[in-house]
Amino acid sequence: MNCAELVIDWDAIRDPACSILIEPRMPPISDISIEELLREAPFSWYVEGTLDEVQADLITLPGDMRIDISNLGSRFMKLMHVDKLRVRIEGVTGNACKKLHADYTDLRLITTYAGAGTDYAPQNDRRLERMPTGAVGLFKGKLFGNGHTPCLHRSPPIEGTNEARLVLVIDTPEK
Repeated sequence: MNCAELVIDWDAIRDPACSILIEPRMPPISDISIEELLREAPFSWYVEGTLDEVQADLITLPGDMRIDISNLGSRFMKLMHVDKLRVRIEGVTGNACKKLHADYTDLRLITTYAGAGTDYAPQNDRRLERMPTGAVGLFKGKLFGNGHTPCLHRSPPIEGTNEARLVLVIDTPEK
C-alpha cells in the first residue's frame, strides 16, 4: 500500500503496509523568512525537549516558522504519544544524506520549506519520487515496530548547483 498520496489523517501511518505518509501543503512561512535563514546556510540547529522548551530554544526563528514547528510538533506528539520532541532545522547547500537509507528511529517527520523536497522510494524498490516543497512527510524508521517496513529515502543531491534547502525534521526523543 502506498500511503504517500494526498493523506491528511496521520493515523494512517499505523497501517503496517504504509511506510510513508505525505500531507500536501504549501510552505506556510514567508519568502522573507526563508531568505533570511538561507543566507546563514549551511547550518544545523538541534533542540530537544517539551514543546515549550523547543519553542524557547527557537525564539530567534521567524514567528511564522515557530508557529509551524509548534503546530507540527503538537500533532506529532499526539500521534506518537510522547511529551518531548527532537527538532532539527537545517540550511543545506551540499549533499546531505544522498544515499538511499531508512532511519534508525520509529517515525520521522520531514518538511522542506525551501528547495528540493526529500526523495523517497514508495515501494522501497529504488524507484524514486520527490516530495513537493512544503509537504509534510511521515517516514517510518527501522524501530517503528514488528511487521512494519521502514521507508527508504534520501536528500536530493544538490552540491554544485547553487541550490539551497531549508528542512525541518522532527523525531521522538531517544529512549
